[in-house]
Amino acid sequence: MNGNVTYYYGHALTGQGIKHLYKELMNEAELVYILQGAPTFKGSELIKELGYFYVKQGFAVEWFKHALLEDIVEAVYVQGCNRLFVWSSGWGIEPIFLGTKHRVISFYDCLEEFQLERVGEQLADAVTERESWREKCISKLNSAIKIHDDWEVVTQSCMNWQALNDQVENLKTDVFQTIVLNKTGMRTHRLLGTLTPRGAENTVDSITKNISRRLMIKGKPGTGKSSLMKGLADEANARGLDAQVIWCGLDSNSVDMVIIPELNFCIFDSTDPHVFEPQAGRLGDEIFDIGEHCAISQEAEAKIEDIWAKYKEAMQDAMGYSKRYAEAEYTVRRLIDNCVSLSLWREKTAPLFERLTK
Repeated sequence: MNGNVTYYYGHALTGQGIKHLYKELMNEAELVYILQGAPTFKGSELIKELGYFYVKQGFAVEWFKHALLEDIVEAVYVQGCNRLFVWSSGWGIEPIFLGTKHRVISFYDCLEEFQLERVGEQLADAVTERESWREKCISKLNSAIKIHDDWEVVTQSCMNWQALNDQVENLKTDVFQTIVLNKTGMRTHRLLGTLTPRGAENTVDSITKNISRRLMIKGKPGTGKSSLMKGLADEANARGLDAQVIWCGLDSNSVDMVIIPELNFCIFDSTDPHVFEPQAGRLGDEIFDIGEHCAISQEAEAKIEDIWAKYKEAMQDAMGYSKRYAEAEYTVRRLIDNCVSLSLWREKTAPLFERLTK
């Protein structure tokens, strides 16, 4: 029987820069293959092949998608045998445990030097352009975060925090009841989504497809959604339960989802830009509304309307820059792909396909 695939984003374009969690994933894994090489579409093809290879053996795998380029995968994590394959180009990933859990495979020697020389100037121009558009995109996202912070100040002044605290305590009682396990609760980390050239995207449907109880938080910015979820993760760990923290794809310090696997439970921010509603026929879907504790005055509403317009404009600009960034990234990868020796590539990748038994 084949395994299944869960999709995440491998990195996100945030207001604080590019965020990835590959070092955290390396800590989770028992064996890490650090695939070093220039950015190339062939690297994604290899990682997909590895993912399918393990799926056909019955393993569940996690695919980590590229933020800009559709259908590009930059890492795969194989559950069960806990193996991570990651194309490390651009992430500053270095092996620490050489000789034990970290194995390094370099693909730079698969590039044909004379082909690189032919496209060298084009490649240099594309790389320079890529870096320029990336900086502009991140800068505009940083502006959007600051505007969003202004929005949060307005809503926070309208909150009944005691009522929210009471609601959260009731939620904890409902979720955890009297459960306390005689073990240390583990914590893992993933990303919910990111800004792409097509707009804000996420993989919530894939992440939660096998979770029986899903709580969807409704509430305005700044009303405590992220803090609520961080608190639930802390409570789970304190009770010996594992918790997976799913981070926001715009603000790298904010949490958008928490999963408690042993309870088959998750809770996530279900407001713009990732609006979700309970699915018909899915019995475990519920709304957790904290908006009822935020009484917005007419004066506050007018301020929010002005802030929202500025925020939307900044995000539109960032999306435009991300599109140009993606175009330059595509050019870089296409040029490098044309320099790869296929015979050397096949020789280098063959040993990675090692059949396992669970």
